[in-house]
Amino acid sequence: MSKTKRKKMQGFNPTLVGLSKPEASHHIVAHPSGWVSEAKPAIAITLGDPTGICPEIVKKAISDKSVLKICRPVVIGTSTKFVPGFPTRKSDKAAVSFLIRAVKLIKNEKVDAIVTAPVAKSAFGKLGGHTEFLAKKTCSKNVEMLMVAEDKKVLLLTRHIPLKDVSKNISKEKIVKSTKSVCEFIKKYFRIKKPKIIICGLNPHCGDNGLVGTEEKKKIIPAIKILKKRGLDVAGPVNPEVAFLDMKSDLVVCMYHDQAMLPLKLLNPDKIVNVTVGLPFIRTSPGHGTAYDIAGKNRANPQPMIEAIKLACLLTKNN
Repeated sequence: MSKTKRKKMQGFNPTLVGLSKPEASHHIVAHPSGWVSEAKPAIAITLGDPTGICPEIVKKAISDKSVLKICRPVVIGTSTKFVPGFPTRKSDKAAVSFLIRAVKLIKNEKVDAIVTAPVAKSAFGKLGGHTEFLAKKTCSKNVEMLMVAEDKKVLLLTRHIPLKDVSKNISKEKIVKSTKSVCEFIKKYFRIKKPKIIICGLNPHCGDNGLVGTEEKKKIIPAIKILKKRGLDVAGPVNPEVAFLDMKSDLVVCMYHDQAMLPLKLLNPDKIVNVTVGLPFIRTSPGHGTAYDIAGKNRANPQPMIEAIKLACLLTKNN
């Protein structure tokens, strides 16, 4: 790529992002049509990793008519001085600084929700990702990762941990607590009176009565019994392919990251939105990563970001 072409592809820098005076930025938004009605919710959109596809998808999303119709986007961040596809420690720090600014805005009630563009895990170090970072910043002790793809809602019981550590991070108590928390969130924000919940097993054939693993017998089935006693509509354990293809539900509980993400990516890759349950505000994010390999090439699909903004608006409205 020539230096001239690369320079043109970088530098998405809306003049009204509010980086110097965030307290004033919530009234205006950088987009082609100019001012937007203040009757609509103000949605803070962090630019994410400035060296990934984030500047491209944010720019495309805030120019979308369906987005502008329902909210006032407030873009926080700049990609100036960063080169697409070449992440650095500086770009990591910048991504985190955008997020910190968004949290300050929402704490000061200058915006109504936060939508975060993707950030590499390297930006957060051992802390994890957006979910854990925001939990720490807001002193939120119990947060959950809920993936939403149109009618599919999927709880990731464990998140970004090695597969070998999944079993020891699952317990009867965690299944009960996390499922109940997300169930209450769905009842409130999605207006579903009694969510139908399906809980997946961990092992092949759901353990086959203990022959290929005991987690189902020792942890998952006892948790399901407790949830049923508490009045929740719960079924399981079932194999994930059955949960996603053959059964209707309002919530699928998956034991680990890829058990949830693989079927979602196959069934509806452009509609996946990450919702953090347990924060004192609404936070959503597109269900994909930084995609350094296509950064700056005008090939990124903004649909997941558009979906994340629309869902943030819906959840804000139902709050």
